[in-house]
Amino acid sequence: MSIRLKLTMLLSMLFIAAIGNVLFIYILDKNGERTTYWGVHTHKVITQVGDFMTAMVDAETGQRGYLITNDAEYLEPYYTGVSNAKNHFDDLVRKTADEPDQQQRLKNVGSLMEKKFDELAHTINVAQNKSDESISKAIEIVKNDAGKRLMDAIRFEMLAFKNTELLILEQRKGEFRENRAFINALIIFELMFFVFMSVVTGLFIKNKLYQPLKVLIEGTAKMEKGEKQQVSDLLPNDEMGYLLSRFYRMSETVHTKTEVLSYEASHDSLTGLKNRAGLKRDLEEAVAELSDDEKIAVLFADLNKFKQLNDTLGHDVGDAILAETAIRLNNSVRLYDAVYRLGGDEFVVVIKGITEVSQAKLVVEKMIKKFDEPFAFQGHTINISISLGVAISPDHSTDSDRLLSLSDAAMYEAKRDESVAYKLFDDSMIKAVERLSE
Repeated sequence: MSIRLKLTMLLSMLFIAAIGNVLFIYILDKNGERTTYWGVHTHKVITQVGDFMTAMVDAETGQRGYLITNDAEYLEPYYTGVSNAKNHFDDLVRKTADEPDQQQRLKNVGSLMEKKFDELAHTINVAQNKSDESISKAIEIVKNDAGKRLMDAIRFEMLAFKNTELLILEQRKGEFRENRAFINALIIFELMFFVFMSVVTGLFIKNKLYQPLKVLIEGTAKMEKGEKQQVSDLLPNDEMGYLLSRFYRMSETVHTKTEVLSYEASHDSLTGLKNRAGLKRDLEEAVAELSDDEKIAVLFADLNKFKQLNDTLGHDVGDAILAETAIRLNNSVRLYDAVYRLGGDEFVVVIKGITEVSQAKLVVEKMIKKFDEPFAFQGHTINISISLGVAISPDHSTDSDRLLSLSDAAMYEAKRDESVAYKLFDDSMIKAVERLSE
């Protein structure tokens, strides 16, 4: 067979392969876009679920803060929580309009939510008489567990709702992994195809055989020097190399977008800190890994007078204050400690690897000192400070939810006592905690 005939056959097969690759790229690109869209959609729904539950908790927290302190300032998070919860709930209804099962579940949640808001509003109305008898009556309403049962029912429904969305996300990820596996298989097939063609065409492919070896040698030299390899370094500098590199880039783009979405679902977008979703898991793991002589300190931090600053100076300044708070908290802890943002102006710090309570106090005092320096932003000089509540595990509890409740109660006491910036939980605070958790 002549070289000309071999060349004609090779070019014909390459042309057919190129047309096929263009079609594959188009189909896979569209499939990748669809997979990415559904991944984004599912992550938005899951994030909205977290925002909805946070708003519900904020409303309940505002109610309880008001009942404990009889301070009208706590009604602000209550009203904000109620408004945000309704907005997030409406968004969930819109985002899942094409899912009948989820719509039915949201209908149930909507009914429970309205009952919960009625219960919160009733206790606040009773307590607003400000007499000891009225406050005691409001507390009794809380203690009858009707509100707790409603919140438990809402959590159960939203957990089932979230699990369904997570199942959808896993299905989308499965489609992505299948697409990626198909792309890799196609690339292997293409490489095998060209190796086969190099053998069939003999001398015509001789240069194509030596060129990859040259590229491989150059790539090995780069690896020995510690230089980063690029996909383009390992592929031929021709049309087929371009198509193969397109496959790699498309695959990596979809993979990167999925990883980014997973990160955003577990981190606060404003501060970059882990959010409420990761706190419970991390805290449970930290408590479970405690040795006999180790302790963990859980710090519940809340900015003082943040609402006034936010209302007076604007939300941009408020966001800058929250971001600066996250930086100062991070700069005051050790490498193996962790800082979380629960929402609003509430932060949690978990101090690990201590053996004495005094070690935690040193970190707390360092943290408070970080806020001595005013914060400058857009021509404003702003004094910011925090109130801290501290609970110790295993001294006070080994349950993650309980530790958060105890440190939260200690923080409330620190806010009420303007002579101190923090308080360590003690038994004198237990009645307030139990009264609202029963």
